[in-house]
Amino acid sequence: MNTLKTGLNYCNFKSMIGDIYYIWSESNANEVKKNLAEEKSISINYIGLGEKAFNEYLDKIAKKFYRTEPIIIECKNKHVEDEIKKFLGKKSKEIKLTPDFLTGTYFQKKVWSELMKVPYGRTISYKGMAVQVGKPNAFRAAGTAVGKNPLLILVPCHRVIKSSGEIGNFSSGVEIKRFLLNLEK
Repeated sequence: MNTLKTGLNYCNFKSMIGDIYYIWSESNANEVKKNLAEEKSISINYIGLGEKAFNEYLDKIAKKFYRTEPIIIECKNKHVEDEIKKFLGKKSKEIKLTPDFLTGTYFQKKVWSELMKVPYGRTISYKGMAVQVGKPNAFRAAGTAVGKNPLLILVPCHRVIKSSGEIGNFSSGVEIKRFLLNLEK
């Protein structure tokens, strides 16, 4: 069984797109991007909408790291909330948080890392994402990986659309995806 090196903290807050839940942990200094060095050395493990999705994610990490339910402490992180609020309020085009993927296969993590390279206001197709990760025929698998992204907004899965230009699906609902795409226009 894998074990976590650090404790996990969580909190939630209301936003214009709904109740955002997040999980964060303190990181080793060498794991934090240099541009965040002046901030607390934190990693963001999860950002999602709604209690149901949050509880499903807790079940995933429980199966991977714990014998029973994970022990996480409710602890607000103003820096995390401010970064998300600035993005949603169009005060920033990027969220300056360090992702730490607790779940996901090698392929999913590769897709998520590539998603972070899609510029603000731009989109990429599922097929294009498959090409980016070196698996041009794996567009369905790329789409599945996009849908399992545990870091809503930070890993901008809303920027992936169908090759036809249609919006496609979204784990938090098509209305939220449409809102986020319009936000970036």
